[in-house]
Amino acid sequence: MQYQINQIDHDLIQFLGHKIDALTKSISSELENSNDFTDLLAQANISNRGWQNLISSCTQSFDSQAIASTDLQQRQVTIVGGRGRMGSFFSSCLSQVGHQVNILEHNDWGQAEKLLTDIDLVLLCVPIESMLKTIGRLSQYLSPHTALADISSIKAPIVKAMLEYHQGPVMGLHPMFGPGIESFLSQKVVICPGRQDQSFQWFLKLIQNDGGELVLATPQEHDLMMTTVQAIRHFATFSFGAFLCQENIDIERSLDFSSPKYRQQIEMVQRLVVQSAPLVVDIMLATPESRERIFRLGNTCSRLAKLIQQGDRDALINEFQITHNFFQR
Repeated sequence: MQYQINQIDHDLIQFLGHKIDALTKSISSELENSNDFTDLLAQANISNRGWQNLISSCTQSFDSQAIASTDLQQRQVTIVGGRGRMGSFFSSCLSQVGHQVNILEHNDWGQAEKLLTDIDLVLLCVPIESMLKTIGRLSQYLSPHTALADISSIKAPIVKAMLEYHQGPVMGLHPMFGPGIESFLSQKVVICPGRQDQSFQWFLKLIQNDGGELVLATPQEHDLMMTTVQAIRHFATFSFGAFLCQENIDIERSLDFSSPKYRQQIEMVQRLVVQSAPLVVDIMLATPESRERIFRLGNTCSRLAKLIQQGDRDALINEFQITHNFFQR
């Protein structure tokens, strides 16, 4: 059986290679747009969007491997919090392409001057609650040419603090993924310019060459979007998990009866609750806007639940139709 699986994997890679070769030569694939191909995807329970994402990811992988960096200058980088999971990821990415990476942890401040002075890039990978204090503490060691960036999920107050404490280049970054990935391939990184953007171009190019996608935003737009993309989503997933816990649902048994959609929901809860509780809670509590929107989500759920309790079928259909129209516009 394992031999058969390996052979299928081998054949799949070959087919994808042919597909990617055709795409890179701008050869259109009539098969992909045919009804036969659409039916084949449906039979395999694969959405067309999922297939396109797979092709896009593979294409990016081939492209990123083919791109040779034209900026071979070795940079001196210090990652504050570099032994954490995200810090370790960035340390690995930078080291693999030849940059010199130093790590500054909470017990290394005796060496702060050595680790922070005359450095090309200082990257802050510390928890949100420690970010402002850390910025103030390290700013005295930074040279005017040192680029300072963070990877926190909140941008407006962090970018503002970096601009106030440091007179050199500043940029806010937010990787839209968690620990556990091995590269930037098909991952989004939000960038919030602060000052002297050109000092970060080599670093942004590294992310792009590794297959990452850069999303430009102001710190304010980022934080507003994060209330929906992270805070509200975390709350909804957390609430569903807390309800299952409250009802003492036999999760394993429920999966015997589950549809693919239910399995996906359970997997979302499982992925959330294995993360750091303080990190997830801090994301939900991060801003007054997040807290207010989560409160309004609770009110919406209560209003709809009341209609369910009352058995008001017409009102529920109307709510459903309004939501449908919103997503169709």
